[in-house]
Amino acid sequence: MKFRMLALATASIVAIALPASAQPAKAVYGNWGYEASSMDSSVKPGDDFFAYVNGAWDKRTQIAPDRTFAGIDSVLNDQIDKDVRAIIEDQAKDPSANGRIGQQIGDLYASWMDQDRVEQLGTEPLKPYLAKIDAAKTRGDLVELFASPGFDSPIGIFMIPDLKQPSRYAVYASQGGLGMPNRDYYLLKGDKYDAFRKAYRDYIIKVETLAGIADAEAKADKIIALETAIAKVHWTPEQSRDVDKVYNPMTRAKLRTFAPQFAWDRALAKLGLSKVDKVVVSQTTAIQAESKLFASVPLQTWKDWTAFHFISNSAPFLPKAFDDAQFNFFSKTLRDVPEQRARWKRGVDMVDGALGEGVGQIYVQRHYPPEADRQVHELVGNILAALKDKIQGNSWMDAGTKKRALAKLATFDPRTGHPAKYIDYSSLQVDRGDLLGNAIRANDFQWKLQLSRFPKPVDRSLWDMLPQTNNAYYDPTQNQITFPAAILQPPYFDSNADAASNY
Repeated sequence: MKFRMLALATASIVAIALPASAQPAKAVYGNWGYEASSMDSSVKPGDDFFAYVNGAWDKRTQIAPDRTFAGIDSVLNDQIDKDVRAIIEDQAKDPSANGRIGQQIGDLYASWMDQDRVEQLGTEPLKPYLAKIDAAKTRGDLVELFASPGFDSPIGIFMIPDLKQPSRYAVYASQGGLGMPNRDYYLLKGDKYDAFRKAYRDYIIKVETLAGIADAEAKADKIIALETAIAKVHWTPEQSRDVDKVYNPMTRAKLRTFAPQFAWDRALAKLGLSKVDKVVVSQTTAIQAESKLFASVPLQTWKDWTAFHFISNSAPFLPKAFDDAQFNFFSKTLRDVPEQRARWKRGVDMVDGALGEGVGQIYVQRHYPPEADRQVHELVGNILAALKDKIQGNSWMDAGTKKRALAKLATFDPRTGHPAKYIDYSSLQVDRGDLLGNAIRANDFQWKLQLSRFPKPVDRSLWDMLPQTNNAYYDPTQNQITFPAAILQPPYFDSNADAASNY
């Protein structure tokens, strides 16, 4: 979520940067330093340092029923939600207040908050998309749907900076196709996972019945059987954390022989990648096996799988019964979140996910004055100068090591307050009366935005260099890459996930 990262950074530094006269008389989030009342002195620090430092706080602090954690992040998120709500509701009341971006923000939020309109439309917004699935006559036709906004795919295709040459983007292909979080939910034994599998079957039946799909129980069984077969060939999380093993570049010709059952050329062409000749294949054996499943499992089963996943992904943008069903399974059952987040909060997150830097631009105007920006840059400059002096003046580095350290310091690229250049959202069509359509178009916009940056070198001035249309990312601290489950999805994945952990 691009804006949420911007807002957390901005909210954290504004108080530091503002002149003393502008500072609040009392610290908003507590005084600097440790808080002795949070400690539990009955615990030996060598046994459990977290409990020693935070034990008393942990015992007396309750996690809000719509969250999965408590802490300074949740406190900051709550304040940001309030600030951003004010911005978004102002745009909804007067869409012309900030030009085109104000209209888009206001209309998108209004389309989310107009629950009467959503209920009135019922399942009508689904019908054009389900008709496309029904019209697919061949597996190649289905592959083109997999590569269309809003549809899941058993093989995900996406772009991120190349793991071996991060100055440029690369096209990746990864394992996908599961509705539950990972293979363990399908394969592990025990009452816990048996209950998850039963609840998943009930969820499939529920949303398909709500959508008016016939033979929901039989189709649910076939979908689960298919996903279980997919889970059996998926790599484990441990295997997918090995960056060397998931880096397997292949030419287009190699792809055709590597996994010939999947229509790579049609998928890449539909995605606007027809000129790409290299794709980095991640979980090689899984993708080969999924390609074979795509050819061997009946076409109708794949169509049923596609329809269910589209409905499930779209549930937050459909009548309350769909939204509740999604929450009850993915949040309450799988994540033990007892209470649905307030609709306005989820609406703020939805707008943030689709128009994040547009919202952020208005947020900066209201909450990050130019003087704060100047002082923060001065602060960062002073820190860099101090580090340079420390490197040059230390006695334990030889000349060659100092030279390399200084060269590394020179590559430091601070991101404070706001992007150097905001995303231009002007081409995104937003309609107050078409919530699901807005979500699909926002997703399509983000994909096309990413296409516009490819195959150019990675622009280091971008606030977020990763695509927003999926949640693929590389975490260098864990030496791990996390892949998306699908080619494209609506921009707002879990409407009840904590904002700080959702992106």
